[in-house]
Amino acid sequence: MTDYPVTLQIADRLCLVVGGGAVGLRKARGLLEAGARVRLVSDTPPLHSPPKGTDLVLRPFRTEDLEGAFLAFAATDDPQINAAVAEEARRRGILVNVCDDPRKGDFHLPALLRRDDLTVAVSTTGKSPALAALARDRAGQVFGPEWGTVLEVFAAVRRKRLTHQKKNEYNQAILRRLLDSGLPGLIAAGNAADIDRLLDTLFGEGFSLTTLEVRMPKGTS
Repeated sequence: MTDYPVTLQIADRLCLVVGGGAVGLRKARGLLEAGARVRLVSDTPPLHSPPKGTDLVLRPFRTEDLEGAFLAFAATDDPQINAAVAEEARRRGILVNVCDDPRKGDFHLPALLRRDDLTVAVSTTGKSPALAALARDRAGQVFGPEWGTVLEVFAAVRRKRLTHQKKNEYNQAILRRLLDSGLPGLIAAGNAADIDRLLDTLFGEGFSLTTLEVRMPKGTS
């Protein structure tokens, strides 16, 4: 049986993390970066200071800690506590991740490569997180920092073509030509003039970085 990959919108939703070790703190940090409200329950002081914005509860896990939670993470080094968190979360209909054994939970987290709003996720269905991380790092050699701006160009072209007065359809084949013509390399090199010429060639008058309101990344020359 295969997993069903999804991307969750968790902004302003309460997520519970049980466990103040390195794993729990890493989960809390990732949740906060996604805009979630994070409750961190730990029966001992966390390994490091929790990320700013974390609601830290210093005591053993209680079932009521799950009240109002959208997601739960069992991230302690005690399998019995993790099992208790998972059991209560499922009883309440809350999705739960069991960090020491993803197969005992409802979901696992892939290794992520982020380039601004572009996210590349690598999953081994929990069989080998180390391999997922290695594959993610390999992907990082292909998708450099410039790919965040590649996404902005693609999104801006899509918006403009879908609302253009001639009602041109969004054409994936033409966008593929943007990549084949070296758009990522031009962005990495900071070559705005050549990007404008490429946009004009492919899409015609009115298409440029300026009209698309796309800014070149800082540090390019």
